[in-house]
Amino acid sequence: MDNRQPNWINNYLSPDEYVLWNGRPGSGNLLNKNDIFMIPFSIMWCGFVIFWEASVLISHAPLIFRLWGIPFVCVGLYMVFGRFIMKSHLRKETAYVVTNKRILSFVKNQVNTLDYHNCPAKTVTRHSDGSGTISFSSSTQANMMFYWPNRSSNQALFELDNIPDVDRVLQILSNPS
Repeated sequence: MDNRQPNWINNYLSPDEYVLWNGRPGSGNLLNKNDIFMIPFSIMWCGFVIFWEASVLISHAPLIFRLWGIPFVCVGLYMVFGRFIMKSHLRKETAYVVTNKRILSFVKNQVNTLDYHNCPAKTVTRHSDGSGTISFSSSTQANMMFYWPNRSSNQALFELDNIPDVDRVLQILSNPS
């Protein structure tokens, strides 16, 4: 990992804050544990809607039926292929910075920060190449399910996705001095 700090990072730091680590997500490992269920579901969805749309086109059904299936085909194609293309593209636009006080995540024009001292619960997913993902969550997440029922209880509030040397970053997060 390149230890040089890009100059633009200084614009986001407070006077008593300094960078301990900065990096970008790696390009591989696009699959995660949710894909165990998502891949079969997306293939079934896409297969069904393509079959339905083809049947409608072959039977010369009215125009409304031909048009009705197009959004469902697009959703199916996104679930099978598009989400991986989007994830890969977003990783190219992402940078992470760990300071002595917080973690900053830069994705395109959006900056997210996390005071990891107040949100210590973390889950680490390691890959065979030494890379991995560090997910931060909080104990209040279970309470949030009441307000946002579609949010799963194990969903991360903040993530350092597919970082090349996950053990080194974990060590920095454990001893931020």
